[in-house]
Amino acid sequence: MKNVLNSWTVIISAVTGAALGLVYMTHAIYANYQRNKKTEQLVMGITTYLFLALYVGLALTQPGNVISPAYQWWYTVLYQNVGATIYAFMFFTLASSAYRTMILNSVEAASLAAGGLIYTLRQIPIFQTWFPWMVPLGEWILLVPNVGGSRGAVIAAALAATVYGVRTIWGKEISLKEVS
Repeated sequence: MKNVLNSWTVIISAVTGAALGLVYMTHAIYANYQRNKKTEQLVMGITTYLFLALYVGLALTQPGNVISPAYQWWYTVLYQNVGATIYAFMFFTLASSAYRTMILNSVEAASLAAGGLIYTLRQIPIFQTWFPWMVPLGEWILLVPNVGGSRGAVIAAALAATVYGVRTIWGKEISLKEVS
């Protein structure tokens, strides 16, 4: 039951993320079309709705439950490849950001860079094969020193959401519609 629940959690989060991204993209394309009424903008809008129709069609025609072959194909062929692509993009973005912002002039900066590199490289299968000690070390980095940082990030996100909510109630924040 736990595996089925985990699989459904992954799919629900992917569908929710894709749906929110599609809504935001549609809104942005519509705002661009209102400012610049060219055929390229119209084609982008139509393409968005064609992708929406494709996505809904694929979602509605999947037979069975999460153990069905169609669902497993959807997960294996589409979702895992997208996840790997996003992870690779995130790694190169992280490396680029670390290069630009973290000058290794202190022991703390060097240890942070080394920990991030070890944790990132432990995800790559070839490094797991070459350096088997990297997997437990990466897990330890995730479970022990990372806990303080993640708690701080959760507290900061909660405070930011609270402040944003209060500012919205007071009318100090403007919406995306007011900007465009």
